[in-house]
Amino acid sequence: MACTRLWYGAVVRSPCAFRVRSVAIDAQVKRKADVARNRKARHFVDTLVVEVQAGHGGDGCVSFHREKYVQLGPAAGGHGGTGGHVYVRCDPSIHSLARVPKRVVAQNGTHGEGDWLHGKGGRSATIHVPVGTTVRSLGWTTNERLAQAQPYLAHVKSARARKSVVIDPTTTPELAHSRSCVWRHFPRFEDDNYERAHFAAAETKLAQELRAYRAMLRHLPESQQSVASQSRWTACDPRDGMQSPQDGGWSLDLLEPTPPSDPGVLLARGGAGGFGNPHFLLERYHAPKIATRGMPGESLLLALEYKQPSDMGLVGLPNAGKSTLLRCLSRADAEVGSYSFTTLRPNLGVMRLGADGHLLTEQSPQPESQRLVVADMPGLIEDASRDRGLGHDFLRHMERCSTLVAVVDIGPMNPRPGMDLVILRRELEAYRAGLSDRVALVVANKADLLGEGSSAARSEAQEKLTKLRYDVDALFSPRAVPVVPISAKRHLNIDRLVQQLHQVSHQD
Repeated sequence: MACTRLWYGAVVRSPCAFRVRSVAIDAQVKRKADVARNRKARHFVDTLVVEVQAGHGGDGCVSFHREKYVQLGPAAGGHGGTGGHVYVRCDPSIHSLARVPKRVVAQNGTHGEGDWLHGKGGRSATIHVPVGTTVRSLGWTTNERLAQAQPYLAHVKSARARKSVVIDPTTTPELAHSRSCVWRHFPRFEDDNYERAHFAAAETKLAQELRAYRAMLRHLPESQQSVASQSRWTACDPRDGMQSPQDGGWSLDLLEPTPPSDPGVLLARGGAGGFGNPHFLLERYHAPKIATRGMPGESLLLALEYKQPSDMGLVGLPNAGKSTLLRCLSRADAEVGSYSFTTLRPNLGVMRLGADGHLLTEQSPQPESQRLVVADMPGLIEDASRDRGLGHDFLRHMERCSTLVAVVDIGPMNPRPGMDLVILRRELEAYRAGLSDRVALVVANKADLLGEGSSAARSEAQEKLTKLRYDVDALFSPRAVPVVPISAKRHLNIDRLVQQLHQVSHQD
């Protein structure tokens, strides 16, 4: 750290040292605030359609070198800068798609300048998504810049068309307008440039450059190719959302955080910069007064789908006590109510277990041996697989759960808890075949309400629990799925449940 020693021995740190330390502290505070804000965000978004637009290349420059005693200097226009790319990164501090913008645009490259000064590349844009996000391409789209230049670029790449088709503003106005969107001219020389013989040679050279650039992109390794270049064209409207029938032919599950040194997955590549007028020097034409505009950046339509990863998922019908159970097992602040559909989005909690499988609290002296991430899913109703109730909005999150724990209400207000399991298993299988095989434990909640009063009531409660165990064996045979009666509200038999969860986690 820079410092200054005064004549009387005192040491004074320089203002620069304090400023560097202040910037580092501010960055750390901002990072912690972002993590807290993302975790506590009330708006939970798990599906989103994003328009992606890479930056356009900067225009080449038409300029000539000017120097004292040199009347006619050489061509000195610089090339344009490359447009910025668009990447997607997996960030473990994010737990929702709520902060992802619906339109992401990278910066355009700057234009070339005189004295052979090339333009600066545009700044890239990055989309930050949570771990467990599926990125699906809906296809690449035609942006305004590409739509303007495409007719003429197709004309240039076809040698036969260049020889047979004469571009005239009166007979081929579309091609004439498209040509003006590709070329730049020295002031007051536009009409003269088109009529000169060297312009045909410049078009041929541009066609060769375009073919070489396309070939270079095609031969890149797959890891360096953009998602847009691997997708099919689409004409779908972003307002169609996730219901769009289009399939771009590319998808990727982001299940691991992106390393800090990795920019991420390349979604759209920025356009190449335009050529300055020195690029079109010919043997008999040493003062070209033409340059090209920057190439359009790639544009893409993406569908983002977030599926929360967790070790265990609590599933069941509405008002079965799943959120109350999550509060028992972790420090999660899940909303609890005596009405159905209290939980409208998945809640996550972390179980801290000791070496013997017991639940640890903040005051526990025993060291932590294992952590289990538990997800509380919204209540499932009949025909949820057909998108009734919350439907597919939460069923997708079960795909990322390693183990499912079925929670049923065994209280006196539910005479047939076995039917809840039948509905639960049927809806899981209807949504995805084999999903019900992940159910490894059945929790019979609200058991404290059974058997209150006479011995006959206690006998009836025992019979109800026995009937539930029989239904579980019949539904999940030949697998042995244990049934644990508990009271999440009164914290009864929670230790036994934790031991069962500990055993299930080690079986996986």
